[in-house]
Amino acid sequence: MEFSKEFTRNLPNLPSAEELIRALGFQARRQNGSDIVPSVALFGAGLLVGAGLALLFAPITGRELREELSERAADLRDRATGAVENAASEYDSRPA
Repeated sequence: MEFSKEFTRNLPNLPSAEELIRALGFQARRQNGSDIVPSVALFGAGLLVGAGLALLFAPITGRELREELSERAADLRDRATGAVENAASEYDSRPA
């Protein structure tokens, strides 16, 4: 109990965050909109590097990938069309 009273009495004397940063030898950064441009540029560069590595280590060629994607898209289209037709027939056959 004595410790908590002593601790709360000394709270106003604690250094601020800026004082701690200066004591460690760092300088506080000011936040402004100019920090966003380098971040976006770095993110874009990371995307390009990642895409390049994905192409480099891809297990199939680009032509095979496009064919597989085309087949999957056609399959998805057929399934969606079937689902819409089923829903429409169920809607038409329900009692009014």
